[in-house]
Amino acid sequence: MIDFKEKVVLITGSEGGIGSATSMLFTKLGAKVVDCDISYPVSEETKPLTPESNPLKIHLDVTDKAEVAQVIQKIVKAFGKLDVVVNGAGILRTKPFVEITEKEWDKMLDINLKGQFFVCQEALKHMMGQRSGCFVNIASLSGKVGGIMAAADYSASKAGVICLTKSLAKTAAPYGIRANSIAPGGIETKMLDVYREVWGNKHVEEVSHENLMGRWGTPEEIAHAIAFLASDKASFITGTCLDVNGGALLD
Repeated sequence: MIDFKEKVVLITGSEGGIGSATSMLFTKLGAKVVDCDISYPVSEETKPLTPESNPLKIHLDVTDKAEVAQVIQKIVKAFGKLDVVVNGAGILRTKPFVEITEKEWDKMLDINLKGQFFVCQEALKHMMGQRSGCFVNIASLSGKVGGIMAAADYSASKAGVICLTKSLAKTAAPYGIRANSIAPGGIETKMLDVYREVWGNKHVEEVSHENLMGRWGTPEEIAHAIAFLASDKASFITGTCLDVNGGALLD
């Protein structure tokens, strides 16, 4: 059995389909979970964390470097450590290549890539001192093959996540810290509604049958893959990108 008792886990984008499923699973497995999402109310800076609650819910804008540093410092102060970071905050867009504006491009990379970098950078500073820890960064199948229905800016941001994670793994390994990414294929979350609005339900359903399993994945299936990579069962795995796509890509 995978056991996260006494482990402190930070999850960004925790209100999303994958994020919420991951939070529920880690809580079930005994972890102390800190859910972070931009949709949560902004708390007063001086308000202390209440470790009795599980999961804790904290407002976080991952594009705000100062806020990222503040939140991570509060977590470490409250619990004395930070064991696992799951970077799930992100947005999705489907738009023709030639129609993506500079503003849209910048926003996509700010949230999906720079935001992950900020969280990894600040968390790593603390993990290096404790000489342990683990990162699981959410990438995408689109980050490996380019946009299928996702826009080019989304695909580029997720490709960046994959290489960011490899760089992180190389930096972190001497301190006993692991870093991996995970590349989901199509997952049945609210993000699929973005595709349905543009392509229609029929087309989205047809695409779901194109992988070997013949269906979309579930958030819970991604959550279990994340938990495995974050667990001691994966203690010799670092710098990899795990495909969880039902056979859409045989990499």
